[in-house]
Amino acid sequence: MKTEINKKQKQTGFTLRGLENTRIESLSDGVFAIAIGLLLLSANPPTTFNQLVVFVKDFAPFAATISILMWIWYEHYLFFIRFGLRDAGTTAINTILLFLVLFYTYPLKFMFRVLIDLYKGLITNNQELLTQLFSETIAIEDTPTLMTLYGVGASSIFFVFVWLNKRALNRADVLNLSAREIQLTKNTILSNIVAGSIPLASAIFAFFEMGGRATFAISGFIYMAYGIAMPLVGKYSRKKLAKLAE
Repeated sequence: MKTEINKKQKQTGFTLRGLENTRIESLSDGVFAIAIGLLLLSANPPTTFNQLVVFVKDFAPFAATISILMWIWYEHYLFFIRFGLRDAGTTAINTILLFLVLFYTYPLKFMFRVLIDLYKGLITNNQELLTQLFSETIAIEDTPTLMTLYGVGASSIFFVFVWLNKRALNRADVLNLSAREIQLTKNTILSNIVAGSIPLASAIFAFFEMGGRATFAISGFIYMAYGIAMPLVGKYSRKKLAKLAE
């Protein structure tokens, strides 16, 4: 067991201070499991072929929502296994994070479902689908509010991770963090700032309806910036670590 721990620490470049699973992590894992369970319960088992078709169409938004939840869970896992902080302040911040995860589970899936139908309708020029989307699912005038609510929620989750890692960084002496561990923590903070800034930018764009009637589509396209921003952040972070090693 000790050999496996040492190997993991060598791979991550971090002395893992939170290997002992406590009630905070157990509760948090339970909340993430509940969030995934809520997604499953929101889809009724199909009893007819038409219902099966509708169920299959729900696969993409479900997969996208699960992917984001697992991204959030992994960031949560990294923080606690790296630093092992379990003080009252950290517990309070973690509670805020869990609240946001539970509260935004349904809105997240709903937003993905709407966006997928929107882009499918636009790409295939399916006017029937677009008409159904904006008459039965959501009114066009309500779409900026949807994107604003989601953007604020998503950015809040990532900024909570910034808050947690900044808290750990401020305790570098107490935790006895090495120079490499400090840089890795700074890289994590930067990554979450960028990850949170993109949905915040989308929310601001949607709130002020900067794109007119195209606000909904454009505010959704803003999230494509992840495909550019995150690789750049990763490249910058690796350079900082390489420079430190020199």
